[in-house]
Amino acid sequence: MQYSYKGFAIIVIVVSVLFRFFLATSLEFGNDEVYYWLYAKYPAISHFDHPPMVGFFIQFFTLNLYFDSELAIRLAAIIPSGISMYVVFLVANYLKNEKTGFIAVLLYAIHIYGFVIAGTFILPDSPLVLCWLLGFYFFIQVLPYNPNDVSKLKLIIGFLFSGCAIYAKYQAVFLLFGVFLYVLLCNRKWLKNVFFYVGFLFPLFFMILIFYWNYDNDFISYKFHGDRVSLFSFKFNKDSFLREALGQFLYNNPYVVIMFVLCMVAVFKKRFLVEKKQLFLFLSVSVPLILTTIYLSLFRDTLPHWSGVSYITMLPLIALFIAERKNIQKKLVIGGVSFYTLLFITVFVINEGLFLPEQSSIDKESLGRKDVLLDMYGWKQASEKLSLIFKERELKSFPIISNRWYPAAHIDYYIARPNHMNVYGIGALNEIHKYYWINKQQSSSLAKALFITDSRNYIDPSEMYKNEYSIINRVEEIPIVRSGKVVKYVFLYLLEK
Repeated sequence: MQYSYKGFAIIVIVVSVLFRFFLATSLEFGNDEVYYWLYAKYPAISHFDHPPMVGFFIQFFTLNLYFDSELAIRLAAIIPSGISMYVVFLVANYLKNEKTGFIAVLLYAIHIYGFVIAGTFILPDSPLVLCWLLGFYFFIQVLPYNPNDVSKLKLIIGFLFSGCAIYAKYQAVFLLFGVFLYVLLCNRKWLKNVFFYVGFLFPLFFMILIFYWNYDNDFISYKFHGDRVSLFSFKFNKDSFLREALGQFLYNNPYVVIMFVLCMVAVFKKRFLVEKKQLFLFLSVSVPLILTTIYLSLFRDTLPHWSGVSYITMLPLIALFIAERKNIQKKLVIGGVSFYTLLFITVFVINEGLFLPEQSSIDKESLGRKDVLLDMYGWKQASEKLSLIFKERELKSFPIISNRWYPAAHIDYYIARPNHMNVYGIGALNEIHKYYWINKQQSSSLAKALFITDSRNYIDPSEMYKNEYSIINRVEEIPIVRSGKVVKYVFLYLLEK
């Protein structure tokens, strides 16, 4: 019987997309997600934290926020991720055959970073992964070969998508670095070809846009990220290193990481034979970012998902490595079902509090502080209850102020947006981030303002704003209930100068 592995791959992709629809409609936004909604609401050619591509993706998939639900906004991650899975299939199929492509798709379907972080949640990683993979797909078809024997158009398209990846997230420069490193070490013939240099004009264009915005804003993004990822701070940070190592192991699925290591060992021992000119391209665009994030973690706090796109790039090669293992497709399907079951249970843990320990705090201002899952629960409930209070007490005409970008972005989306109110960030730039620029686009008087905080991140406005406001009164304490139990409080204050 002849199997259509391409058909199987498409089925897996469709099922994964549908399952992500379920996740997207079942979970409220996390802190980062709701913040990047601001990129779509207040578009610019760049932003304080990241380039703007994620905001453009949200605008495209929501028809410029005409559709403004969690699902509509997360479509900007879900649909691109489905396309990314198919690109991984194409790369693996190019390496060998459709069976290899199918296995690569199965690996993607159990990849936590690829499936959840960049594939369900709306983050800059969503456009990053798609554009990076598309760029790599075109590069692998041309760079290993003689420039006279391949399509220069594919090379140009590869550079175009590389530029788009950089316009999504800064670490995409590692894709360009890998391309240059590969050409320098493995195929110098491209250094004599004018199209190779013309191609660099596309990422250069996006870099200029980012540079221009930073030039106009005192190079604030470079200062911010320079403080986070300095290469020359040599005070050993054990906690960061362990968090990065464990995070990379978990975020990229332990099975995928172990197979990657075994694949590299097999290559070194010449037990895994793959065309060297293709192998080296995989390694040159993937390994530098992985090693750099590990190096940075020795001295600075890092986030494990920073190198996730490198592991996704390696999936076709890992698929080729494990393709001949006995019953590998069956085992990966079973792994996928188990993975999806775990995610299904996680949704109910977040929304119903199942299996969570009882909270011992009796202090309203600290209730729920240790429950990180509450960042994705209770905001809709708070919105409904606060909307009634705003109406009853005629408070809708007042702006809302906040001292940090979180929970300001949550307040903005879930509470201010449906009530047509403005949110201002009143605090240091490194605390309010995008709100420094949002403040300038709004015109509300701040003589009287509302302040909203919750017991997860409680701030006493009497201390925070004592120099700005002479009268600070708590208006209401709103309990947030989950499965019949109060899990946190939201506090509403009225401030007057």
